[in-house]
Amino acid sequence: MAQSTATLLEGPAEAAPAQRQSQVNARIDAKLKATGDAGLTAAGYTPTQAVRALWSLATRFKNEPVKIRVALDPDGDVTPDDLAERNRRLEALQRGAGLVDNLCEQYGLPGTSRKLAALPYRELRDALMDEHFAEKGLIDG
Repeated sequence: MAQSTATLLEGPAEAAPAQRQSQVNARIDAKLKATGDAGLTAAGYTPTQAVRALWSLATRFKNEPVKIRVALDPDGDVTPDDLAERNRRLEALQRGAGLVDNLCEQYGLPGTSRKLAALPYRELRDALMDEHFAEKGLIDG
């Protein structure tokens, strides 16, 4: 689309002002900073990126301060009742897995979680591939 003569004479529109930046300064223990920097690097973050992510999280959950506290310190406000509930749920999950294992063993079904968990990855993969190929009739099962 052709530009009008007035637009050509005025030149390009004025560029949007640069995003304003603000600096954050914090004092922390030198050892904590060094180990924290190593952890951030392992996670693929620079300290600046981590601070930006923190401020983004705080902005996203500005009306839900509990979510911010949990994100910053997941175990910070854990009460004995919370720990007891976690343990109760974990035990229920383990009992459920045990029931599945027992039923599989009782009815001769392959692949109970205990048996599968004991296999090295390559053996598990090979067993699954053998089963798959046998189902397709490509190998004798």
